[in-house]
Amino acid sequence: MLAVGAAMLAATMAGGCLPAPSATSPAVPATSSSPAAESSAKPSASPRAFVAAIDAFVERVTSGKLTYHVAFDGSVRASINLLPIIGALDVSGENFQSSFTYDFSHDYSGVGKVRVQVRGVNGHGYVKSGAAAWRTIKNFGDSQSYVLFKNVKAPSDVKYLGAVRVTGNTLHKVAIPGALLIHPNTIPGMSQKEQVDDTELDVVIDDAGRPRSGTWKLWGRSRVGEGSGQLQRIEYDVDLTFSKVGSKITIRRP
Repeated sequence: MLAVGAAMLAATMAGGCLPAPSATSPAVPATSSSPAAESSAKPSASPRAFVAAIDAFVERVTSGKLTYHVAFDGSVRASINLLPIIGALDVSGENFQSSFTYDFSHDYSGVGKVRVQVRGVNGHGYVKSGAAAWRTIKNFGDSQSYVLFKNVKAPSDVKYLGAVRVTGNTLHKVAIPGALLIHPNTIPGMSQKEQVDDTELDVVIDDAGRPRSGTWKLWGRSRVGEGSGQLQRIEYDVDLTFSKVGSKITIRRP
């Protein structure tokens, strides 16, 4: 049985990698079916209302000026280990700042919680893990941006999933391609060669195209340990709540 002590995790924290699993088990499947439509979903009063909502959403996103705040919580699974995660993301145009905490308390005694911060400002990326200093992300590009709607360029990029009733109002559930909320290379510990295989972002928008809530999933992999390491699957499952859409949000480099 493999185990990671607090001292070993602390020694590798600055590397932003994954700790060795506390036990060996079959890999988590790399793919998963999308959740079924919510039981509360009902037809919209206007069958074509979702078309106008998607058009409004795309107009906001492609303006280059969209701002929003996202509070999120969920978990990341690696082999048999399940780490709770909670955090928040701010986006202003193409810039973002994210702060989230991995909770090792359940699976790694003595480690506790580790805060990770990531920012993307004017095409440059920065990351800070635990008490380590900020460092520049090498070869930072669009694929590492946490701006959730970066791949939406036209209404055809948004897939309509159905109507949803929320507190008496009819909203619209849509799917967004290629969204990255958290990269697996931010998990502190002893992993290497982290890779994103697929993501799934479902968002509920209102008639004005404002995002209200959502869910995000990621399926990936990494190698854990010294040398070539042991291959293991990684899966994130996170709930999102949007706010401050269109409000003034200032994001600066560290």
